[in-house]
Amino acid sequence: MAATWMPALALVFGLVGLAPGARAQDCPASQPATERAACLVQAMAEAEAALEVARVDATKAIAGWHGEISETDRAQWRGEFDRGFALWVTFRDKVCAAPLLAREQSLDAARAENASLACRIGISQVIAGDLTNRFGEAVPDKARGHLAGFQRGPNRRQLIGAEGRQPLCRHPGRGGDYAPLTACYERQVARVDAELNAVWARALAAIRARDDLSAADRAGWVELLRAAQRPWAELRDLACRLETYETPNRFANSIYSGLVGPCLIVETEARIRSLKTGYGLR
Repeated sequence: MAATWMPALALVFGLVGLAPGARAQDCPASQPATERAACLVQAMAEAEAALEVARVDATKAIAGWHGEISETDRAQWRGEFDRGFALWVTFRDKVCAAPLLAREQSLDAARAENASLACRIGISQVIAGDLTNRFGEAVPDKARGHLAGFQRGPNRRQLIGAEGRQPLCRHPGRGGDYAPLTACYERQVARVDAELNAVWARALAAIRARDDLSAADRAGWVELLRAAQRPWAELRDLACRLETYETPNRFANSIYSGLVGPCLIVETEARIRSLKTGYGLR
């Protein structure tokens, strides 16, 4: 499913609940900028190392995955996993770019660089935590809630199944006919896509209404947001599709209503919340 919009986020990342080794919590904002920068650089190196371990472990798990899966499908899974991982890292680096955070948070250059490091550490730990939960040793109290944030409590698959709250669509009870349920989730995905479009337009309007900035500065801010979010639509769709490989039958009639549709809704609603929070929208 290809999204037609290019949403933007102003992500606010708390550094609590990070996986062991990140140590970003040991680099408080109260530190002098230079001292904090050195601390964050070391924490970033540790986060990147943990992320690489999680990536390697995931590829090994795919290679040895149990169940009925052909070598052709296994190769396709590995290729899509590699592309999804690269998209995730690109998303991280763009949304955490210092010039963007400087605009969003009204930071000077030094503090923006530190904010960028802290942001990248946060998302690196989200990625590593998700891969570890799905392919390695599960850490159920630090499962990924969405592509840029942890959520304590249920694991990823439970979060998708409940859409973070409760199912929007319920099976009508007509035996194995999942067509009505699939149609319901397709409508719900279209609904949240439309809501995100509307919120995105309001965020752009908020930037363009900044009369304290020059036209060039406003245009530059908009482009930073677009650059941060260009990988997001593809990443959302690919991430939700990738999880179907972990099921007994990714071509089952129930796969969209049971996994893909709810996943798309969870991820899109997270973007809506972040955008509203970051740009003061109701």
